[in-house]
Amino acid sequence: MYKWIVIGGGVQGCSVASRLLIEKKVTTEELLIIDPHAEPLEMWQRITSKIGMQYLRSPVVHHLEADPYSLKKFAKLHDFTQPFKGKYGRPRLDLFNDHSLNVVNKTGVRDSWRQGLVNKLAKHSIGWEVSVQDGQNFYGERVILAIGVNNTPHFPTWAQELQDNERMNHIFDLKKDLPNSGNIIVVGGGMTAAQLASNLSKQQDVNSVTLVKRHPFRIHRFDSDPGWLGPKFLTSFDKLTNYKKRREVIQEARYRGSITKDVYINIKKQINTGKLHVYNGGVVSAKLEGQCIQLLTSQDEMLSGDAVLLSTGAEPSLPGREWLKEAIDHIRLPCAPCGFPIVSKSLEWKNGLFVTGALAELEIGPVSRNIAGARKATERILQTA
Repeated sequence: MYKWIVIGGGVQGCSVASRLLIEKKVTTEELLIIDPHAEPLEMWQRITSKIGMQYLRSPVVHHLEADPYSLKKFAKLHDFTQPFKGKYGRPRLDLFNDHSLNVVNKTGVRDSWRQGLVNKLAKHSIGWEVSVQDGQNFYGERVILAIGVNNTPHFPTWAQELQDNERMNHIFDLKKDLPNSGNIIVVGGGMTAAQLASNLSKQQDVNSVTLVKRHPFRIHRFDSDPGWLGPKFLTSFDKLTNYKKRREVIQEARYRGSITKDVYINIKKQINTGKLHVYNGGVVSAKLEGQCIQLLTSQDEMLSGDAVLLSTGAEPSLPGREWLKEAIDHIRLPCAPCGFPIVSKSLEWKNGLFVTGALAELEIGPVSRNIAGARKATERILQTA
């Protein structure tokens, strides 16, 4: 019987697991972390590397350690050049990753690691039972759901017929490599799509990149107002007892499809080279034409490329729904009209079951899925540990 079982070993899971260990709330033998990947933060590292991210969007004080200045001290200790960018000190990706893995290694997260795909969660009188796909069952007094939202790529309706074709790719599909030659069409309007299009257009064997998005560029420093990190907006949010209204507030607060100014400048530079083109408009349909994919736009224009790369996010559904829905029904876990958990201030869903990340956003607010949200969730859960 474990004291704590953490389901998910990304930024959210590693944040709370490392803090449980470093603050001696649990030993490595009493903690189990279950994740589909072989290494901590593997999904995060593979996706951010794939898109060519250089600097994070979050500020210097948002990372896995409790000390807000830990990342800054780490950068100085290891002589990183140009470690931070902009007014809020957005860190280099390699700096953030090195610091995160240092936290993982020194706290013993790897010693509690178990690669596996969870397929069932059940409540027993003595605690919780977590089952994985290979047939093994694990038992814990308390469980933390730190499930990411990037497991199921979202294919728009117009792309679904060709989603198994080698010329149709999604950034979240880790089984496929990025196209690296010819004429490439990138579909998406946010940071991932913009960074991807800019970086692909710099590759020697790529003839051209066309970035297709439904709206003009939206420039924002962060993906929501920094007021959501503290009482400025959270005071009124916490007073809302209607969870449908909370969901509406969260959706309105997020700067969806926005990019930072420096990414916008990089886009403009690549446009000036003639290798990057930007098209504002929706896509109606896609078809194969010889060795190319053709996209028909909402303005009756035809775009043609050797490959299409989708940056259209993950499926907008409850993380872990394929096995969590059964637990919700059987244990009668309270949910809002949107299907997401209704939890306490400590992020406890019921009887020692806790949530972080997207599953905690009706309590944490719009930043819940971010690194800042991971820090907030960790602090709340640790108060009960």
